Amino acid sequence: MNKIIIGVNALLVIAVGFLFYKLNTMSCSSSEKQEPVTESTTEVKTKPVQAVGNTPTGKIAFVNIDVLNDKSLEVIDLIAESKRKKTNIEASVENLSMQYQKKVEEFQMSQKAGIAPQSELEAKAREIQAIEKEAQNKQIQMDNLSMDIGEKNASFQKNVKDFLIKWNNGKYDYILSYSDAVPTMLLGNPTLEITDEVVEQFNAEYKSRKTKK
Repeated sequence: MNKIIIGVNALLVIAVGFLFYKLNTMSCSSSEKQEPVTESTTEVKTKPVQAVGNTPTGKIAFVNIDVLNDKSLEVIDLIAESKRKKTNIEASVENLSMQYQKKVEEFQMSQKAGIAPQSELEAKAREIQAIEKEAQNKQIQMDNLSMDIGEKNASFQKNVKDFLIKWNNGKYDYILSYSDAVPTMLLGNPTLEITDEVVEQFNAEYKSRKTKK
């Protein structure tokens, strides 16, 4: 039981950390091919937005991914939802741990006293087994949470790319990404940064999608 509880808590930390890691390593280039996300078990069913070729403009812009992640309402909602689910699972695990300890102590005391009938001892043993089974269910819930985070992260990446394709509409030949955590671009002309504009309009589109749901 203790090993299961420790394992659940460890996976909870990994799952939330996974979301931050994936978001920070995302590339927002509108010309880059979307790579498959192996963590997701459910493919995004919506038809992808295709970039339309046009006469080159010679223009390049870049988006600061760190700022996008910090200010994106979609990311904020994803993190809040993940934390809420994590807190609920942690509370359940803590409650199960207390129940388990109490039931084991009661069983040991009854067994040591030697006066409890066999049927009572068997009933207590079944209660302990039920708690252990519920702890295993929490492990499954944790696995499902990790999968859900992966799927929603893949959806977020797709939403960003689709938005940039529609928003760009031939204005720039390339939209690069920049991150202090993963500096794929060493230096950029500040006048080429379009982060604030992208964040503002991407959030507006997200609000619209959220309202429709």
